[in-house]
Amino acid sequence: MRALFGCLAVLLGALSIALAARYGYKGADTLVDGVISAVVFGAIALCAFLFDAAAVRLWFMGHCIGAAAIGLIAAAALVVTFTNSLGAIAARGDTTLAERARAADTRKDDRLDLARITAERATMKFASATADTVSISRELVKAAERTRKAECGDGDPKQRGPNCRKREDEEARARIALTAVISNKEATDRAAKLDADIRALRKRLDDGGQAVANPNPLGAALELMLGAGAAALTAWQQAIVAAVFELCLVGVMVIFELLGHRGPMAPSATVDLPAPLPPTQKSRAKAPKYGSVRSFVRDHLFPAEEGDRVDLKSLLHTYRAWCTEKGEPPVEFNAFLDEIEGLCRKLGLKIEAGDDKRVYCHGVKIEAPSPARVH
Repeated sequence: MRALFGCLAVLLGALSIALAARYGYKGADTLVDGVISAVVFGAIALCAFLFDAAAVRLWFMGHCIGAAAIGLIAAAALVVTFTNSLGAIAARGDTTLAERARAADTRKDDRLDLARITAERATMKFASATADTVSISRELVKAAERTRKAECGDGDPKQRGPNCRKREDEEARARIALTAVISNKEATDRAAKLDADIRALRKRLDDGGQAVANPNPLGAALELMLGAGAAALTAWQQAIVAAVFELCLVGVMVIFELLGHRGPMAPSATVDLPAPLPPTQKSRAKAPKYGSVRSFVRDHLFPAEEGDRVDLKSLLHTYRAWCTEKGEPPVEFNAFLDEIEGLCRKLGLKIEAGDDKRVYCHGVKIEAPSPARVH
């Protein structure tokens, strides 16, 4: 379980540091200032990430003043990290809203263009004409012109034939027909372009993904429900998200640290001390046999009622007297403290300093050995 919370703490801490660093980087005007701001904000987030666990550890170690000081620093760093995370979340939301607004404006313009082009295409009335149709009409005009010249001459009234007027009318009709064909050709080309534009706009509207009716859907929904208070509530929602994220990180770190400490031994618990390891032949030859701290603890240290404690100084005096009775030299002071601390940690016993500046082992008492001692 503690390993799971440790992994979760690392994940949340990395996210918190990334959010704060990104906010610092994005808020600067130059690259150098952005890097500096990112490092500063990331370092503050890292302190907020670690100092709360350090405060818990110092409290269990008996350094109450140090724990309180580090806790205050962690709280200040948490406030700064919270504001940075809120700024990063809000800035990320601004980018998303801007993109949605641009998408909504683009789709709106496309719809307007589609409506305009469709209306223009619907009003067009023409006969379809192609380049070949225009070419044929031009040939007909040239043929009518040749026929008219052959019948009417070069303009001399004496050369005009009886059908000259008729040929002039045929040439005029051919030219009028050519003008109409050219107009129809231009209308046909315009209609083809409008049809292509209509297809392109419809395809863009169909393939543009989910339509964006409102750049800020949450703000639009809140505005319908609350009216003018929607903007403030949206800002509060972003603040709550940032606050809950940072508090989750603090909670995970505190839980991780608390899971590493075991409570004091219950009065009814049994003390199962490991048997002392037999010294090797080499150690027997080189060093005298000191009084075993493990054996002393097994013979004289027993579970006690909650709230009872033993002064380590008294425990040391009792140990030395016990060594004198057994005719064995006691171990050095530092070695005795190391072994006592290691045994108490294995047994889940708490060692801490009292108000009188003396160090106590809680939950145990010193008694003379008896047949009822607990192994």
